[in-house]
Amino acid sequence: MTFLKWEDYVIFAMTLFFSLGVGLYYSLRGSKQRTTKNFILGDGNMWSLPVALSLMVSYESGVMMLGVPAEVYMYGMQWYMSIIAAFISHLLTLYLLLPSQRKLSITSMNQYFELRYKSHGLRLFATIISLLSSVNYLGSVVFVPAVTLEMVTGIPIWISIITLTSVVLIYTVIGGFTAVIWTDVFQAVLMFSGMFAVLIKGTMESGGLTSTWTIIREKGRINMFDFNPDPTLRQSFWSLFVGGLINGLRLQFAQPTFQRIKATPTVASAKRMFFLASVFFLFISGLAVLEGAVMFAYYHTVGCDPLVAMQVSNQNQLIAVMVRDIFRDTPCLPGLFLAALFSASLSTMSSVLSGMSAMFWEDIVKPHCRPMSDRRAIRVAQLSVNVFGGLSIAVAFGISGIDGPVSRILDITGSCLNGTIGGLFVLGWFVPKADATGGLVGGVVSVVIIGWITFGKLVSKGTRVHHKLEPASIDNCQDLNVTNRDVYQYISPGSIWNNSTYTPDSRPAPMLPEPHGLDVLYSLSYKWLVPLGMCLVLIVGTLVSSCQAPKSVDTRLVVSVCDYLCCCIPENIRRRFRCEIHYPKTNEDKCDGSTSEEFTIEVVQSAEDTYYGKESQNTRTS
Repeated sequence: MTFLKWEDYVIFAMTLFFSLGVGLYYSLRGSKQRTTKNFILGDGNMWSLPVALSLMVSYESGVMMLGVPAEVYMYGMQWYMSIIAAFISHLLTLYLLLPSQRKLSITSMNQYFELRYKSHGLRLFATIISLLSSVNYLGSVVFVPAVTLEMVTGIPIWISIITLTSVVLIYTVIGGFTAVIWTDVFQAVLMFSGMFAVLIKGTMESGGLTSTWTIIREKGRINMFDFNPDPTLRQSFWSLFVGGLINGLRLQFAQPTFQRIKATPTVASAKRMFFLASVFFLFISGLAVLEGAVMFAYYHTVGCDPLVAMQVSNQNQLIAVMVRDIFRDTPCLPGLFLAALFSASLSTMSSVLSGMSAMFWEDIVKPHCRPMSDRRAIRVAQLSVNVFGGLSIAVAFGISGIDGPVSRILDITGSCLNGTIGGLFVLGWFVPKADATGGLVGGVVSVVIIGWITFGKLVSKGTRVHHKLEPASIDNCQDLNVTNRDVYQYISPGSIWNNSTYTPDSRPAPMLPEPHGLDVLYSLSYKWLVPLGMCLVLIVGTLVSSCQAPKSVDTRLVVSVCDYLCCCIPENIRRRFRCEIHYPKTNEDKCDGSTSEEFTIEVVQSAEDTYYGKESQNTRTS
């Protein structure tokens, strides 16, 4: 089924060699003065724009480039509502959390738990959860481009997985964090180029903008506002919007995010970087959604839906089939798309591996070993990158056996871990009375309950079956029989808004049994899993903490939400929401426009002041 020409392979090979070259360059450039901190965080003086691009591609991988178009093709554009919600969440955390995070002179975000809760055990628990979540995410990222390469070149998935991982390991290990940043910038440019090429060519092949938009609208792909409150629906406005808000909040606490916040020299530059990254994130996700919509319009115009015709064995191969069809006679562009896809996965893998290396060294090795030289410490960090890369390969092979869009696979398999770690951070920053016991109990409860639901969703045969939207036209499909058509269970666009059960050709949709017993719980939308996990941590953690003796709290490690978001409310009312915590006066008076950066560094003297010493000077000059 291969259709690539020699020039396509040249473009693809150049992408891999350039990525390796960047790693080699920064390895040779910094070989004499590199320290462990420099290997993990860079020099801390980088421009906002390249770091913003790096942060964007850290979370926009091949999962986005393949999984999102497949999602839109089958279920419509409503998924984008979660991205809009995540953007809103990013704007809030930019104001609420980023300044406090930037002032922490730490390397691993999980060090926050030992500062906040005075508990090394909780820090280790959070580190293990974070590492497991990262390995799960890496497995999905590795699997995605391998599926596409098998489609367009015929190369077996296992060869692609091993090759892709090897390339990432080489330039991440030898170049460190700085090489990761600049490689991400190059790969971001390729991603934008490949996506624009698909959108432009696909729109032209679909009959132009007007024809494409008409098909998308008439066939129900613009379904952004489904307000059905049923939590077992695969997706609705409520699950997408709430899930997007929570997921956007969770990403604020991820290690790759924290490394990029620390890569900028001041709080102001960190804010600028994070805002740019949020805008880029909103924009490139929109391009992926449009790709799915244009793909549907193209196959409706051609008259043969590849899913109904069973031209693909995996739903995540849809965009690869479209690229094969529209670029068959166009030189270089298939190679550009393939380079863009692999760039998306390379950038994400390198960022996540760099973050895992930082957590492994700072949270597991360094606190439990004798002091060692920077050279030896860097060797330990490099070895950890290789180990985690090997684990991601194993997860990739495991995910390959699960059916469905890879974006959904990722959400389901990582929910119990992501919700737990996000909940622990939210508990620490926003609940002043929370203690280590409450955090640990809440975290364990979240992992157990959400893990149980997740396992049930993956193995139970009685969960709710979700119909896809009406497929594209099949008028021009050859060798299409009734069996092929019936396999694709779908509903008409009108049933999104009402209870219609008939498709446009008046054939009744298959009547499927409703879930019963525990299957109702297992049918809970995958978008509710992370919010539910975070809520469990907050509720259980707060209740357990309330039963413990009150402990002193460093006000630099908590955020008074009421003072930030409700600063115009009278002081006597706001005082009731502070849980008897005496925040610095300048934190209480946000309405007057005054800053509290310098004051918050010095207001509380504690054993942890060494974590803030270097940041004091930066704060005064910024």
